[in-house]
Amino acid sequence: MTGTRRSKPRYAELGDLLQAAIEKGDHPVGTLLPTELELCERFNVSRHTARAALAQLISAGLVQRRPGAGTRVIAQNAAMRYEQQIDTVDLLMQYGNTARLEVLEAERLIADLAMAQYLDIAEGKDYLRLHCLRLEEHTHAPGAVIEVLIPIRTGVPTERFLDIASTARTLARFLEPGRLSRVEQVFDATAFDAGDAKLLDIRKHEPALRVQRRYRDAQGRLLLITISLHPPGRFAYSMVLSRSHR
Repeated sequence: MTGTRRSKPRYAELGDLLQAAIEKGDHPVGTLLPTELELCERFNVSRHTARAALAQLISAGLVQRRPGAGTRVIAQNAAMRYEQQIDTVDLLMQYGNTARLEVLEAERLIADLAMAQYLDIAEGKDYLRLHCLRLEEHTHAPGAVIEVLIPIRTGVPTERFLDIASTARTLARFLEPGRLSRVEQVFDATAFDAGDAKLLDIRKHEPALRVQRRYRDAQGRLLLITISLHPPGRFAYSMVLSRSHR
C-alpha cells in the first residue's frame, strides 16, 4: 500500500488486501476482522477509508457487519459480481436523457444510531433527505419513487439541495462523474407503502424492485445513497457479466 502513484483509491487497495487475506484463509469463515480503529492503526489510513474498505468486502459477500458485534467473515470467496463504468452515472440515477426528476420534498434531519451507521456518520449528525419521483421525459408518467440520503459535510451545497426548485440540478452537479470512484448497487424486493403507491397510481402493498446505490468519492467517502422503488413492468436493468481478471 505504498508508492508514489496509485491506480486505485486507498480504500480499494485496502479492500483488495483484506479480500486476498480472506481468500488465503488468514481470516477463516466465522472469525472477526480487525476493527476500523485497528485497521487505521495498522495501515495508517483514515476512519472513513477503513469503513469504505469494509463496505467493499460487504458488497463482495465476504463479511457481515452488525452493530456491537464487529465484522464477521461469512465466505472465503467473493460472490459473482459485475463491474460498470462510472461514466454511466446518469443511467444509474435514472434522470438523465430519458427521464427527469421531480423533487417532492427536501428536508434536513438528525441521524439516529441506525441512520448514522447507514450513512457512515456519527450519531446526532445532520443529513438531507430528498423524496422524488422519476418521470418519463415524453409522457411525464411516474416510473419510480426515489429517496436520496446525503450526509452533510464540508462542501455539500445544503441550501441549494433544500431549495426544491434547484434540487435536481444541484444533485446532477454534485454527482459529476469526475469526482466518483465507485457506485455500489444492491437489488432486492420489497412492497410499496400506501403513500408511495398513491404517487405511482398503483395498489398499496404492490411488489417493488428496490435498487439501493451508494456513491463514493475518490477517497472512498460516502457522498450519498439513493433508494429507488420500481413497480412491476416499469423498469428493467440490463447488464453484461464478464470474467474478472484481478
